[in-house]
Amino acid sequence: MCRACTSNLSHEAMTVEEAIIFLDNLVYEQTEKHLSRLQQSIIRGVVGGLTYKEIQQNEPIARGYTVGYLGRYVGYNLWKELTKVLRQAEILGQEERVVGANLWDCIMRAVQQGTQPAKSVDPILQKLLRMRYRIREHLVSTEYSDTYLADDENLPDRPLCLVKRLKSQSERTSYLFDRETRVLYRLGKHDRIPELLARFEEDGYFYLVYEFIEGQPLSQELIEGKPWEEHQVIALLQDILEILFFVHKQDVIHRDVHPQNLIRRTSDGKIVLIDFGAVKEINTSQNSIGQTKSRGGTQQDYIPPEQAMGSPKFCSDIYAVGIIGIQALTGMQPKQLRVDNLGNLIWQKNATVTPQFASVLDKMVLYAFPQRYPSATEALQALQNLGVSSQ
Repeated sequence: MCRACTSNLSHEAMTVEEAIIFLDNLVYEQTEKHLSRLQQSIIRGVVGGLTYKEIQQNEPIARGYTVGYLGRYVGYNLWKELTKVLRQAEILGQEERVVGANLWDCIMRAVQQGTQPAKSVDPILQKLLRMRYRIREHLVSTEYSDTYLADDENLPDRPLCLVKRLKSQSERTSYLFDRETRVLYRLGKHDRIPELLARFEEDGYFYLVYEFIEGQPLSQELIEGKPWEEHQVIALLQDILEILFFVHKQDVIHRDVHPQNLIRRTSDGKIVLIDFGAVKEINTSQNSIGQTKSRGGTQQDYIPPEQAMGSPKFCSDIYAVGIIGIQALTGMQPKQLRVDNLGNLIWQKNATVTPQFASVLDKMVLYAFPQRYPSATEALQALQNLGVSSQ
């Protein structure tokens, strides 16, 4: 419902951004989870009277998604979540539900019932950690952690950094904390991996502080219906594989390679690989199907079958990179692609591509992992052998 339709309400002075803050606080109060930035963009657009197509065109974070995905998946699940929250708060009856058309009315009903929570429900906002890191904004929430934007008040100009707080104090959380710290320390100061600046415990929580990378996620560049030129895709894949070459040499599998975790750095246009929270270390003497199973990692469309079954390999990262390459080359979302009777992707008819490059991509995304390039070393060499330099 657009703002113009609510002029008869006593709280009509509430702005769209205040409405988003209100809902975010209410959701956090009920679930201890914040609305994602994509969910906030949907709310902003719907309250402003936009269609999903207009939201996709006007909200930068929504540009990497199809209109159908925004409406049938993000929007649908958002309305379900808000319905549950508002019912628990006794704002909606059990037979009522939130939809785009009544969203503003539901917000007004909550305000009129006096249910608006304190402006900052999350007590960590504006808190100074370690007498140094001033928490400014909540960015993302996962099953195991919350990530915040912060100022480093000990340095000149108070540069931005990222602060990750693990959610629980369990043995599992302690293991994740130690694992991510150990791996990031091993990876050292690679130019295109965010530097680990600090690790500490405070008030019973584990914290990791990272370098902040200014840029935009690759997902905003991969626009449906707008395929890239072959030389652009080759340059992109070389950029990603150069980072994974280093990561794999440290006996580490990233396991979460997808467009949201690849940032195009503003300063030089280079790709930076972020979020090492799902990494898996490899004991080279036990690098087999019998290794410890772990399922976490990549968004569903970029997960190869062996990783989905809990046995990631180095070539699991290569599969994800190949999917990104095919997505860029075809201008299609991975879920739109079909597979043959061997489980391999059918994609070449949707792209303008040379046979040589198509062969490299096919090998990167083979269903049977033993037939793929074993690691980033071999995949990067295959691209370099094409004789096409980065543009």
